[in-house]
Amino acid sequence: MLRGLYSAASGMFSLERRQETLSNNLANAQTPGFKKDDTVLRAFPKLLVERIRDFNENIPGATGLPGQGVPIGELTNGVYAQERIPSFLQGTLVQTDQPLDIAIEDQNIPLQVVNGRTVKPTAFFAVELPDGSVGYTRNGKWDLDANGNLVTSDGYRVLGADHKPIQITGGISKEDLYINADGQLIANPNDPAKSSIVGQIGIAVVQNPYELTRQGGNVYKSENPLPFIQDAGGTNTGVVLHQGVIEQSNVDPGQTMADMMMTVRAYEANQKVVGVYNQSLEQLYSVGKING
Repeated sequence: MLRGLYSAASGMFSLERRQETLSNNLANAQTPGFKKDDTVLRAFPKLLVERIRDFNENIPGATGLPGQGVPIGELTNGVYAQERIPSFLQGTLVQTDQPLDIAIEDQNIPLQVVNGRTVKPTAFFAVELPDGSVGYTRNGKWDLDANGNLVTSDGYRVLGADHKPIQITGGISKEDLYINADGQLIANPNDPAKSSIVGQIGIAVVQNPYELTRQGGNVYKSENPLPFIQDAGGTNTGVVLHQGVIEQSNVDPGQTMADMMMTVRAYEANQKVVGVYNQSLEQLYSVGKING
C-alpha cells in the first residue's frame, strides 16, 4: 500500500518543480530575449512483477515444488523532475526605434548534428560579468553608462569583436550611432566628414546551446569561451542584427497560465490520493491498537 503513497508524493514533488519553472517563465514574459524553460518529468525505472506458483502442475508427484513464474504486470515507482531544458526558439521582433535596442535574427543558421542529434545553433551577445568572466545573452536592451560603456539593462558591459568592452568616447551620444546588420557601430552616419566606425559588436554562435548553463540576469555561461564570428577564420553563418528592434521573450503567457492551472489540478489530485492513504493508515493503526 505504501508504494501508492510514495508514487503520489513523488508526483507532488515533481509538480512543485514544474510549477516553479512555469512561474519563472511567466515572471520573465516581458524580459527582452528571455528563453523559457521546459521541465522534463520522467518515471523511475519500472519493475516487472511475477507470481510464483505454489506447485508445478506439469510434473506429476512434484507437489510442493515451486513452479513457473506467472507475469502480473509492471510496477511504477513514481516520477521525478529530471531537468529543465531551455527553449532557444526565436522570440518575436518588435520595432521600438530606440537607437540602442538591438535584436539578433539567427533563423538562417544551418542545422547541425551533434552526437547524433540535430540541433539549432544559436547566436548570442557576449557580455562581461562582474567577476570578469564572459556571459552570453539575447538581451538587446542597451544604453550608455556614465563612462560611455555600452551596457545591457542589467548593467553588464557589452563585448566587442576584439573581446573587450565597447566604449564610446569623444562626446558621441547614442542618437549619433548607427548599427548595421554586421554589428558595426558607425558614429554620425549622415555626416561624411565626421562619420567613423567606433566599434563592432561581438557575436558568439554556440553549435549546441543545450551545453550552456543558465545564470542569473538572463545570462548563460559556457565551460569554454565561445569564438566570435568576427574572429580570424570565422564566418557569419546567417546572423543579422536589427537596430531599433527588440526581441521579446519566447514565453506564451496564455499557454503558460493554462499549464500552471493543469499543474495545480494534478497536484490536488495527488494530494487527495495521499489523504486517502493517510486515512487508511490511521484506520489500520486504530485496528491494530484495539486488537493489541
